[in-house]
Amino acid sequence: MVEHAILGQQTFTVWCNSDGRIQSQPTSDSVFEDLLEKDQLKETPLDELVAEAIEQGKNEPNDDILDMFETLHERLVRAQGMVADEIARRRR
Repeated sequence: MVEHAILGQQTFTVWCNSDGRIQSQPTSDSVFEDLLEKDQLKETPLDELVAEAIEQGKNEPNDDILDMFETLHERLVRAQGMVADEIARRRR
């Protein structure tokens, strides 16, 4: 009950590791460390999240989902460019 009460009051953000794994992260460092020690912070690879988003939207009518997929595509292209730029910078 205590754990549930504490987590209920927490604000979570999302963290992207450099290898593309996404993880929720509480704003409290002590709660983060506690959850990490208990192995309660699941990491999910970015490509798996994208695949899940596509799967969830497969049966939606185009009028409802096409704009969202286009926005997702634009963001992924922008992210890919940022990663390519960082790789090039580090190789120089």
